[in-house]
Formats: sequence, structure tokens, C-alpha cells
Amino acid sequence: MATRIATVLPALVTLMLVAGNARAQEVGDATRGKVVYEQYCVLCHGEKGDGQGHFSQDTTPVPRDFRQGTYKWRTTPSGSLPTDADLERVLITGLYGTSMSSLRTTLNHQQRLDVVAYIKTFSPRFKTDKPEPAIVIPPEPAYTAESVKRGADVYDKFNCAQCHGDGAEGDGPSADDLTDDWGNPIVPYDLTEGHIKCGDGGPEIYRVFIGGLNGTPMPSFADSISPAEAWDLVHYIQSLSPTYPKNLTGAPNKPIDDFPP
Repeated sequence: MATRIATVLPALVTLMLVAGNARAQEVGDATRGKVVYEQYCVLCHGEKGDGQGHFSQDTTPVPRDFRQGTYKWRTTPSGSLPTDADLERVLITGLYGTSMSSLRTTLNHQQRLDVVAYIKTFSPRFKTDKPEPAIVIPPEPAYTAESVKRGADVYDKFNCAQCHGDGAEGDGPSADDLTDDWGNPIVPYDLTEGHIKCGDGGPEIYRVFIGGLNGTPMPSFADSISPAEAWDLVHYIQSLSPTYPKNLTGAPNKPIDDFPP
């Protein structure tokens, strides 16, 4: 028995050390992240993280001001901080139709975690608040002509045309008067493009309805839209362009973070 314990114990200790090291590597280092930020981010987001970098006046939309801790693309509810994984996801995927390009192949996983840690130093919210639990997204039903028709009714019910327009091309009656929380003009998205900045899949679009887009006029409908209505609205939006991927069978969607490190 003593021999077996003597054999097994070192193996267990080694396993625990490896696991501990792996967990440690999941934490970014802000000092290293500053170096990454200065190389890849400062020209748009600025030295102070205020979105006032050298190229900021030439980008539309304007670069994110990190100081308020206000982020649009999150898995968390309206008003919440994003998770580190949310911030890393933007570095990996970029934001379609903007100057924020993908850094998937430019930065490795640890470098992305490091720059995320540094970006968080710009806002005191990250010292006092924690991200709320992720929005729960129910299974997606199959995309059908019936769900698209119902989704068109949901589009009307929630007056989406006021901003996005009757044809969902971003040209509604309020389109020219909208501003973000910093007073910058902001235009409603043209939903007929076939791409969404946060990702084109059903769950990504669903999440926008529930979480809203912090810092913009796009509100959360978490308290007013049912899951069935939200999925129908997703399918209506997807019907506006053949480019959107459509879940024709109602098969489980892949996890949002299902990408290589």
C-alpha cells in the first residue's frame, strides 16, 4: 500500500501543478499587455484609452473609449461589464464593417489576455464591479418561412423600423438624429448586409435583443420580448440576405467561443 501511495502521490502533485500553471496562464499580465497595446491599439484607441488615437478622426464608427467600461459586444446583460472572454473574442473576430480588424493570427492567446488586462486598467469599474452572469440563450428552433413571417410581425411590434427603416436598411425616421453615449453620431445598422458586427449566427443576433448594445441607442428587450419572439425576429433578419447562415434543422449551435486559441 505504501509503495502504491508513493507512486501515485508524485503523479497527483504533478497534475495539480500543471493544472495550476494552466489556470495562471489564463490570467493576463497588464505590464506585458501595455507593450502589446502600444504596438497594435494605441493609434486608434489612444494612449489614455480614450478613443482619441492618431487615426481616430478617420474611423467610422469612432474607436471605443475604454474609460467608462462600456462595451457593446458582450455575453452579459445590459449595463454589465464584459467578461475577459468577451473582450478577447473581439480581438479574435474583429468587428465586421469597422476598422477593428481581427488579431487572431497576429496575437497569440496569452498576448490577447495580456492586452485585455491592460485595457481593463483604463476604467475603475473593473476594480469595483464584476461581470454579471452570461445571458442564457435557449435552443434555437428551426428557421422556417412561418418563423420569418412571425418575425416580421415582431419587427413591427417593437417599432424596429423607427431606426432601422421599413426595409431594415438603417434608414428609419430617427436614423439621422441618433448619437452614442459620448455624443458621437451613430447610424442604425443595415440589417440587409448579411453580416452583423458581433457575428452572424442566430445566438449572436439573439443576444443583441436581450443584452442591447451598451453606449448606443439600441436598448435591451429582455423585459419585453419572449424567447419565441426573439428567435422569430432573428429569423426575419436572417431572411433579409442570403449571406446569413440559417439553422434549417434546429440543430444545436456551436459554443460562441468555439475557435482555436
